[in-house]
Amino acid sequence: MNSLLNRMRRIVSNFVFAVRSLSFVKLFFSLVLFILLPYALLIGRMIYVEYKEALDWNQRFQLIRIQLLAIDIENQIRNHIQNEFSNPTRELISFKQFSDLIQFCSNDLDLFQKKSSFQLISCTHSNTVSSYFLITEEEGMYLYPTVFIEESLLDSSFSDPNEGLFLLNQNGNFGISGFIEDNFLVSEEWKEKAKSALQSNSNLPTLKEVEKDDLGFFLVGVPLYGLPIHLFVVSPIDLVLQPILSSLKTNISTLVGILFFTFLFSIFISLREIESKQKLKLILNEYPHAAILYDSLGNVILENPFIEEKLQVSDVYIYQEPLVNWLKTEVSEFLREIKEQNDRTQELRKEELEVFVSDGSTILLEITYQIWFLEQNNQFASGALILVQNITKKRLEFEREMEYAKDLQKKYLPSRIQMFPKLDYEILYRPLIQVGGDYYDYIDLGENRYIFALGDVIGHGVKAAMMMTVLKVLFHQIAKTETDPKNILLKMNEGVSTHFPDPYAFVPFLFLLFDLNLNKVFYGNAGHPGMLHYSNGKFHCYEKLNPMFGMIQKLNPSILEFPIITNDRFYLFTDGLKDVENGNQEKLWEAELLKFFGQMASNHMSFVKQELDFKIRSYSEGKELLDDITWIGIDII
Repeated sequence: MNSLLNRMRRIVSNFVFAVRSLSFVKLFFSLVLFILLPYALLIGRMIYVEYKEALDWNQRFQLIRIQLLAIDIENQIRNHIQNEFSNPTRELISFKQFSDLIQFCSNDLDLFQKKSSFQLISCTHSNTVSSYFLITEEEGMYLYPTVFIEESLLDSSFSDPNEGLFLLNQNGNFGISGFIEDNFLVSEEWKEKAKSALQSNSNLPTLKEVEKDDLGFFLVGVPLYGLPIHLFVVSPIDLVLQPILSSLKTNISTLVGILFFTFLFSIFISLREIESKQKLKLILNEYPHAAILYDSLGNVILENPFIEEKLQVSDVYIYQEPLVNWLKTEVSEFLREIKEQNDRTQELRKEELEVFVSDGSTILLEITYQIWFLEQNNQFASGALILVQNITKKRLEFEREMEYAKDLQKKYLPSRIQMFPKLDYEILYRPLIQVGGDYYDYIDLGENRYIFALGDVIGHGVKAAMMMTVLKVLFHQIAKTETDPKNILLKMNEGVSTHFPDPYAFVPFLFLLFDLNLNKVFYGNAGHPGMLHYSNGKFHCYEKLNPMFGMIQKLNPSILEFPIITNDRFYLFTDGLKDVENGNQEKLWEAELLKFFGQMASNHMSFVKQELDFKIRSYSEGKELLDDITWIGIDII
C-alpha cells in the first residue's frame, strides 16, 4: 500500500513539475495558438456562414409557404360560406338590420366596420364570446362561426407542428388562432407584435424577428388576397437553427477533446524533455572543460560552467565584457548565419581568444561552436553547443614545436642566393603557418648546368614539412646523378611512389634546367599548374605535360625545350599564389596576375619580388591566405 502511495505521489509530483515548467507552457500555448485557435476560427466562420444561409433560406421558404397557406385558408373560407348560402344550415345567423346585430352581440360596437362587406369579429352572446365572420349585403347581415377555420389553423398541412398560425382582422384589434391555450384567440401581446406588419395597400408577405418570453420567433404575415384579413405564421428560430446548434455542439466537443489531448501531449513532451535535459546535464558535467547548450534564440538551456577546476566562464572577461554576454551574442550570430546561408559546412566553427581572468592574468581559450538538432532528420537547427577550453599550455608547447620545425625547415631550404652566370633570380616564400609543404630549390649541377625546382607536398604544418625534406633529399640525389631531364622525372616519380605514404603520395612538381653549353632550357612538369614564360613581350603558359608524381607507376615523360634568350623571364609559383582571394572571393589568378607581371616586365627581379609581396597583402585585404605561397622569378641577362 505504501509503495502504491509513493508511486502516486511521484506521478503527481512529476505532473505538477511538468505543468509548471517553461517548456510545457511554451509548447501548450504554441499548440493552442497554431492549432486550436485556427480550428476554432475556421469552425466559427463555417457556422456563421451556415447561420446566414439558413436564415436566408428560411426567409425565402417562409414567404413562399405563407402565400400558399393564405390561398388555402381563403379558399376554405369562401367554400364554407358559399356552401352555407347554397344549402343553409342553422350555423348561419341572419339579421335584417344592424340594430338586430347589436342586440344579438352585446359587446363593443367599435369592433364593427359598417362599410365593410366582410370582416372578422368577436360576438358576445348569452355570456359566451365567439368568433364569427360577418357578411354584409343589401338584403341583410349574416354571422358565420369560425370554428372550421380554427381547426384549420390548429392542424394545417402547410405548417409545422412546432409553429403557430393566426388571423387578424383589418384593424388588427381582433383575431383567431390555432393556439388552444389561448382559447383560439390571439393574445394582446401577439396582436401588438403583428400590428406593424398589417398592410392595406400591398399583397406582398412580410417577415420579421420578434421575441416573446425570452425566445426568438420569425413572424411572417400576408393579407388574404380577396378578404380584409391577415394571416400570420409564428416559427421558433431554434427550429431553423437546430442543425446548426447540433453542429456547434459537435465542434465544441471536438475542440474540448483536442484541447485535452494537447494538454496531455504537452505534458508528455515536457516530461521527455525534462528527462532528456537531465541526461544532457550529466553528459555536460562529464566534459573536462566548460560546455554550454543554447537554444535557437541564444538562451542558455544547460551548462557546465567550469573551464578548469577553479575557473568558471563567469570569471573570464573579453574586451572589458563578461565572456558569458559575449558568447550569447556570438551564438546568436552563428545561428543566424547558418540559417541564412543554409551551409552545412559551417556547422562547426573554432576560434581562439585571449581573455582576462578576474585576478588580472591572461589565458588563451579555444571556443568551439557546434549546432545541435532536436529532429531526427537534422533539418532545422535547435540551438548550439559551445565548448570553452583553456589551451594556454597547449599553445606554448605548439609554438615551441613550431619554432623547432621552422628552424629545421630552414636548414633544408636554400637560405641564400647563389650566383649563376646569365641568370638573375629571386625567391618569395610565405608558408600558411610557420612551416609548410612547399618545396623550392636551385642547384649548381656543374659544367654550366643549373636547375630550379618547385614542388607542393599536400597539406600544411609539421607533417607536410617533414615530407618536404624527404622530397628535397630525393631530388638532390637524382638531379646530381642524372643528366637527362627525362630520367629526372622518371626517377622522381619512382621515388615518390615508393617512399611517400598516404595522404602525401601525390606530389605536383616542376623544374627548369638551364644548360649554358647547349644554350637551352629544359622544362619538366609533373602535374604542377604554375609557370609563366615571358618572351618577346608575350606570356606563355604551358601544359602540365605529365601527371603528378605518384599517380602512375610507369611514366613516359614529356620535356619542353626553349632557347636561352636574353631578357626572357620565367615565373614559377605554387597554386597558393593563384588562390589568393579578396573580400569578394575573387581569385588573384588569372587576369590580375598576368596584368601585374606584364607591368613588371622591365623592372629588376628584386623589385618584382617586393611588389608581388605587397600585391598579395593588398589584394587579400587582410583575409587569411588559403595555402602556402612560393614564387621564383628568373631573368635571363
